[in-house]
Amino acid sequence: MTYYVARSGQSTFNYVNLHDGRGEIAVQRLFGKKHSWNIDLDIWEIPPGTSEGSHIHDGSDLEYGFMDEIYLILEGQAEMTIDGKIELLNEGDSVLCKAGSDHNLVNIGMKNLKVLLISDPDVESRGD
Repeated sequence: MTYYVARSGQSTFNYVNLHDGRGEIAVQRLFGKKHSWNIDLDIWEIPPGTSEGSHIHDGSDLEYGFMDEIYLILEGQAEMTIDGKIELLNEGDSVLCKAGSDHNLVNIGMKNLKVLLISDPDVESRGD
């Protein structure tokens, strides 16, 4: 097959209290491993007041490993704390969290926060 279509609502699961954050985050994983890139491509729906939880991808956690993450705000408003610095994010804003950075994302808006999250779970083994 030369192409795939990801439909809204397909390949979904929920994170509950992810990284000791609060609330439930609905996740749609786009295309799984149907592409040749070593990335996960997700759309997160985060209710008001819900947080991802402060965490570091430095290789000490075997489930998530050593990885970079890109957060692109599609809808809503967020507060992201990265290595102690607070960034207010609006629609269209994006953040690159390099492996080893301590970060947390919180929906500070009145509606669901929608985020495109691109993560590379294998940065260290590629030598980047």
